[in-house]
Amino acid sequence: MHATIAIVILLGLFACPGARAQEAERVSLFQAVSFETPQPEEGGLGLVECRLPYKRYGAKKTQHLMFGSMIGPDIDGHVDTNIHGQYTYFVIDDFEVGVEAAFWAIFQNDDTVGVSTSLVMRYHFYQAQRWSAFGEIGMGMILTGDDVPDTGTSFNLMPRVGAGVTYKLFDDSNTRLITGLRWHHFSNARISGEKSNPARDAPGLYVGLLFEF
Repeated sequence: MHATIAIVILLGLFACPGARAQEAERVSLFQAVSFETPQPEEGGLGLVECRLPYKRYGAKKTQHLMFGSMIGPDIDGHVDTNIHGQYTYFVIDDFEVGVEAAFWAIFQNDDTVGVSTSLVMRYHFYQAQRWSAFGEIGMGMILTGDDVPDTGTSFNLMPRVGAGVTYKLFDDSNTRLITGLRWHHFSNARISGEKSNPARDAPGLYVGLLFEF
């Protein structure tokens, strides 16, 4: 009887090597995917904290609000300043399109104020862990309470070309500092004739904060 049982066991071991291999593989897989969870503190619930990574900056379909200020001094001592807000949307990775609204204080012989709206486009050609570098173009229009420049008109166009950088301020959010330098320009496209189009050109330095939502 004992000899018969021994023979049956030996036959099973030699006849089913595939089964033994599958069992070994199952055990190995279980060990590979098993996790060690930290023990809860006394009175705690034993929950494991899970923090999802933030999307990389400039990903397609992300949206941002920006609030900032610009100053543009020209060689004749005139100074154009504004505070502005922007909404931008990344239509593809690293390329965003948006709109800007601004309130202006213009210091010239006859100081004045104004409001403007602009279309802006930026391409972020360089991305690092916290930084991005971009080029920008845009077009806007401004309406002022007095002529700008002094011998011009109260309506002007504002093309722009420039470059700048963004910097991620905090590890746990995509709030960013943005700063750059652009060509700041006022002209009325000769709507009142050549003599009434004294364009103004200046470097425009701006800084602001970007908020993703």
